[in-house]
This record gives sequence, structure tokens and C-alpha cells, in this order.
Amino acid sequence: MLGDRRGQIRVLEALLATAVVFSALLLTRPVYVALDDVDDPGVLYSVGVNVLVGLDRDGELGRLVAEGNWGTLSERLSTLLPVGVSFNLTVYNEDMETVNDSPVSSGDVSGRRVVSVQYVLAERTSFQFYVVRLQLAWMR
Repeated sequence: MLGDRRGQIRVLEALLATAVVFSALLLTRPVYVALDDVDDPGVLYSVGVNVLVGLDRDGELGRLVAEGNWGTLSERLSTLLPVGVSFNLTVYNEDMETVNDSPVSSGDVSGRRVVSVQYVLAERTSFQFYVVRLQLAWMR
């Protein structure tokens, strides 16, 4: 009779683990940009810098640029940027010549209040330097 308590401990452990997961989900909230800050260009600049730094954290941005994988880069940016933000990304080499042969954008940013973020990128495997220009605008 004393040997049968192992199952009870496992059930109790599973219940506690479930409670921890659900409490973590309830206590976290989604990250969003308040609609009051739409006209502030500093918000878009911060979002753009955070997205580029986040993509470059593991060297993914440099790898995508070096491979010329513009479709995947466009998908990553669309996923990471908030809803309602259109973007245009241009990559330049060391001589400031355009590297991307196809557009990396989610729509037309002309005619809107555009915020431009420039990011110096050092690709880790080929040791090439790029300048990444990300233009952001709110869609209305």
C-alpha cells in the first residue's frame, strides 16, 4: 500500500506544472504600440532599431543579406514589426552601392511621415560590411 504513492506524487507534480504555465500565460501581456504614440517618430525609430538588433543577435540578418535571401528577410520583418507599420529595406555595400536586387518592402512608404533607421552590419563568415537602411511609416 505504501508503494502506490508514486503515482500520486506524479499527478501532483503535473498539476503544479500546469498551474505554473497557466499563471505565466495570465501574467504576461502582449507587447503593442499604443495608438496615442502613432505620430511620434521616436516610437518608430525605437521599433526599427529593436527589430534590426533582434535579427542580428544570432547573425541571422548577416546570413540573410550574404545569401541574398530577400524573401525570407521580408517575411521576418513583416512578422517582427507591429501591425500597421509599412517598411522598405535597402542594403548597401561598403561603397554605398545597392546590394538587394529585389525590393524588400511591405508597401509604399512614400507620401507618409517616414522614419529612417540606418544599421551597420558586419557579416560574420565573410567579414563584409553592409549598411542596412530601414524606412518605416504608419499605414493609415
